[in-house]
Amino acid sequence: MTLVVAHRGAAAVAPENTMEAYRLAVEMGADAIELDVHLTADGELALVHDETVERTTDLNGPVASLRLEELGSADAGFHFEAPDGTYPFRGKGLTVPTFAEVLDWLPDGIGLVVEVKARAATAPAIEALRGSRVRAARAVSLISFEEVIIDEARTLDPEIETGFLLVPSQPIEPALTYAVEHGHAAVHPYEADLGLDPGPILSLANAYGRLMGCYVVNDPARMQQLAAYGLWGFVTDVPDVAREVLGPKRKPLP
Repeated sequence: MTLVVAHRGAAAVAPENTMEAYRLAVEMGADAIELDVHLTADGELALVHDETVERTTDLNGPVASLRLEELGSADAGFHFEAPDGTYPFRGKGLTVPTFAEVLDWLPDGIGLVVEVKARAATAPAIEALRGSRVRAARAVSLISFEEVIIDEARTLDPEIETGFLLVPSQPIEPALTYAVEHGHAAVHPYEADLGLDPGPILSLANAYGRLMGCYVVNDPARMQQLAAYGLWGFVTDVPDVAREVLGPKRKPLP
């Protein structure tokens, strides 16, 4: 069954990488939540996509130069614009979550896809996952565009599932070879790189014994096509649309 992975939560309807976006994603029927991990100046794990915070909050500066207390004062809903041009989440108390906060909250049966954005966050992320419910359920995958990050993650925890994210137009077959050689479970290319007919690429992934996901799929027809070809899962900003297209969940994550 193709998994619906909520991209930074339900990012189309709530500010990305906030608890509100994660909660809504679960309510909409997502199988898993994808989130982004950075390390703060005082060594804490904060959930922010960019290296800097100005796009998503009312603060400025690199995450790595800010202490968690400073990030805690940010309005993480400040820049989210609704279709009618309003800013419905400004001043509503949305903050930058910590990784620990999400691990404590994550409902049973919901998977987690952790994109580590900076190498310095790798070891702390692995340590934070030790003893977590989602790690015990084997429902977590750690992914990155950086080979050194997922290689380090595998060294620190050989049992954790890791995945190699590919930038747009990056060749997929060499990435599959690399994944096999380094023990990574999955390869996740940009959606368009699967081509109009994703069958050959997905057959190749099966031949290599690797899972294949992709990012970001918001078109219902494409969702249906990829699921029909047996894609492991896709990241989407609209998990409610994906759930409607793919139908109700048939079973929890293994």
